[in-house]
Amino acid sequence: MDKRLALPLTLGLAHGAADGTAGLLLGGLAPRVPLTQVAMLVLLYNVLAFGAQPLAGLLTDQVRKPLAAALAGLALLAGALVAGGAWPQLAIVLAGLGSAAFHVGGGALALCATQGRASGPGLFAAPGVVGLAAGGALAAAGYRAAWLFLALLIILAGIIAWQRLPQLPYPAAAAHAPAATTPAAFEPHDIVMLVLLAAIALRSAVWSSLQFVSAGRYDLLLALALAAALGKILGGVLADWVGWQRWAVGALLAATTLLAFGNQNLVALLTGVALLQSATPVGLALAARLAPERPATAAGLTLGLAVAIGGLPQLGGFGAALSSPIGIAGTLLAAALAIWWAFSTYTRAPVLTNAHYPSARQL
Repeated sequence: MDKRLALPLTLGLAHGAADGTAGLLLGGLAPRVPLTQVAMLVLLYNVLAFGAQPLAGLLTDQVRKPLAAALAGLALLAGALVAGGAWPQLAIVLAGLGSAAFHVGGGALALCATQGRASGPGLFAAPGVVGLAAGGALAAAGYRAAWLFLALLIILAGIIAWQRLPQLPYPAAAAHAPAATTPAAFEPHDIVMLVLLAAIALRSAVWSSLQFVSAGRYDLLLALALAAALGKILGGVLADWVGWQRWAVGALLAATTLLAFGNQNLVALLTGVALLQSATPVGLALAARLAPERPATAAGLTLGLAVAIGGLPQLGGFGAALSSPIGIAGTLLAAALAIWWAFSTYTRAPVLTNAHYPSARQL
């Protein structure tokens, strides 16, 4: 195995343990708090875990300490497990903050470990969805597995701290900083980033709608999670091989057909989910190219903000409409078009690259 993939793999396993912790805590809320508080606590977790990621990413890049952010996130999640029995509300707050910190710190390290490649982000992102599903299923079945996730968090944090850090793309501080200049109100790469985030949000909305339809069926949810994880791993590898744009657009178009018109067949459904999620590593990798000196911010925008926006249709009561064949097809076609436009525009703007991402040959 490429030595550069060792750190993203370890971070990915920690990602699974982190999201598994969240799933266990959220799934175990009902017996511990009044039902009127459950929905509010779930919403609070999502706001902290996803909505706060861009801010956590900005702070992490400001202090240039993605490893510290990742380890602090795992520590907060471990604290959430300890507090979960007696103080479930505090546990949810700690889990949300810990998740936000770990995602941006771990995501930044995975991006830096395999700069210019999608395979590292794919390994990092894949286990999270499995961990979340497994943690929720264990909680629903009544298993108190806090000790298991606590042990995993501690062991994986130690392994991550022991591993060699990749080169971080932060510029060296100048002895005398130049006078501040007023940036352009809207630069080309800002538009590309916004379109990329829109594509990720649209894809995330479809994924959320599939989970909405499968709510309560833990066997199906776990199967969907495994398919999504496999898709992310293979998607990163195959995108590096055939080209990021070709893979992402092609995978989304293929997923459109399978999910919109063949989702009554389990094989077609799982294949469609794998293809849908196989575009995730490409989105992360392109975001890192668009913000080459802010990897934690790039991770926070793609893993946090865009995913949070993708969940808004569910909160607005549009889950059933979005899961219809027309809803899935229209949403994924729009996502594929947005991805195609973002890549096409990016490759015409060499100003977006820097020394850490010198070429766009694989795009």
